[in-house]
Amino acid sequence: MSRQPEQAVAVAAAPASHRFLYLLAAVAQGAGPLITQPFVQRTLDPEQWGRVSFSISLVSVALIVILVGLPLIITRAYFDGPDGPRKAASLSGFGILQSAGLGVLGVGVAVALAAAAGRLADNLSTVIALAVVGLLGGIQMCLSVLRAQHRAMAFVGITIGAQTLGHLAGLAAVLFVSRSAAAYMGAFAVVVALTSAASLIASKPGRPFAFPGLVGSALRTSAPMLPHSVALVLMLQGESFILTALHGPAFYGKYGAMLPMALGPLAVIMALANVWETAILAHRGDDAKGAVRRIMVEGVAVGVALAVAASASAVLAANILAHDPTVEQLQLARIMPAMAMGYIVFLLGTTQLVAIGRTRLMALVTPAVAILDLAVMLIPAATGSLFWVGATKVLAFVLLGLAYMAAARRHGRHLMDARIMVLGLVVSVAVCALMLLLPTDFWFGVGTFAAALVAFAAAALWLWRSGRLKAVIG
Repeated sequence: MSRQPEQAVAVAAAPASHRFLYLLAAVAQGAGPLITQPFVQRTLDPEQWGRVSFSISLVSVALIVILVGLPLIITRAYFDGPDGPRKAASLSGFGILQSAGLGVLGVGVAVALAAAAGRLADNLSTVIALAVVGLLGGIQMCLSVLRAQHRAMAFVGITIGAQTLGHLAGLAAVLFVSRSAAAYMGAFAVVVALTSAASLIASKPGRPFAFPGLVGSALRTSAPMLPHSVALVLMLQGESFILTALHGPAFYGKYGAMLPMALGPLAVIMALANVWETAILAHRGDDAKGAVRRIMVEGVAVGVALAVAASASAVLAANILAHDPTVEQLQLARIMPAMAMGYIVFLLGTTQLVAIGRTRLMALVTPAVAILDLAVMLIPAATGSLFWVGATKVLAFVLLGLAYMAAARRHGRHLMDARIMVLGLVVSVAVCALMLLLPTDFWFGVGTFAAALVAFAAAALWLWRSGRLKAVIG
C-alpha cells in the first residue's frame, strides 16, 4: 500500500464548522418528509399514499445501485497528487453521463413494462421516480467534488434543493393540482431537475476521458461494489417490495409511515459522513496522528445519541407521522433507530476498504448478509408482522457492521477499533430494546421525549463549557 504525501492528507482537514453545516443540511433534509408526510398521507387515499411511499423508497434504493460507490472513488481521486482535482472532475463528468444513461434506460424499461400490462397511468409515479434517480445520480457526482473541495455551503444548498424543496413541491402539487402520486412525484422531479442544473454550475465537471485509463481504473475498483450496492438496496428497502407484493401498497403504507424513524437518523449519519469519509479516504489507511480514530469515536457517539434520541421520541413522532398509529407501529418506531449504529460501523468499515483499495470482499459480504436478512424477513412479512420485519432489519445491519469491522481489521487492526464499535452496538440495541418495555401512551411518549431533550441539553451545556462543542461548530 502506497502512502500518500503529507500534503494530500493535509488538504483533507475540513474546517470543524462543516460538521455543523452538514448537520443543518441533514435536519433540513429530514424535515422535508417529516413536515409533508402528515399532510400528504391525510390528503391522499391509502392507495395513492402507498404509491408515493413506494416511489420515494424506490428513489432511495435505485440511487444506491447506479452510484456503485463512484462518489467515494471521485473524492479519493481528488487527493491523488497534483492532478487530483482534475481527475476528480473528469470522473465526475463520466459519472454524470452514466447516471443519466441509466436513468433513461430505467424509464424506458418501466414505460415498456407498464404499457404492456395496460397500467401505465397507474404506474406513472414509478416512471417519474426512475427519472428522478438519474438526475439525483448526477447531483451526487457533483457533490462528491464539492465535499472534497470543502465547499460546504454549496453542498448544503444543493442537498436541500434536491430533497427538502422537492418534498415541499410535492405537497403543494397534491394540495393544489391533483390528489395523486403522479402529481407529487412530478413536482418533486421538476425541483430536482432545477437543482441538477445548479450542481453542474457549482462543481464544473470535466471531460469524462481526459485522463487515459482513469475511468477504467475507477470502474475496476467500483465493479465489486455493484453486487454490494444491489444487496445494500435490498437491505435498506427490500421490505417495501416484499410487503407491497404480499399485502398491497396500502398495507405497506402502514410500515412506510414509520420508516422516517430509521431514515431520519440515516440522514444525519450521511451528513456527517461527508466529513468522515473525506478524511478517511485522504489518509489511505494511515493514521499516524490518530485523526481517523477520533472519527471512529465520534461516529460511535453519534450512533448512540441517535438511538437514544429517536427511540425516546418514537411515540410522539409516530403520532405525528401517522393518524391513530397502532401499538405495533409505535413499537416498530421505537426499535428502528437501533439500525443507525449498525449502519455507522458498516459505513466506516467500507470507507476504510475503499481508502486502501481493497473492495473485492464487498462483492461477497453484503450479498451474503442481504440474502440471510431477506430469507428471515419473509417469515414475519408473510404473516403481516410489521414489528418483526423492522426488528429483522435492525439485526441485519448490526451483523453487517460487525462483518465489515472484521473485514477491515484483516488488513490492519488499526483500521477499526473493535472495542468501541462493539460497545456502541450493544448500547444502542439495549436502549431501543428497553424502550419497548415502556408504555405506549401518547403523553408518556411526550414525557420520554422531554426527558431526552433535557438530557441532551445538559450534555450540550457540559460540552460547551468544556470547549468540545465549540471545536465542533467552529
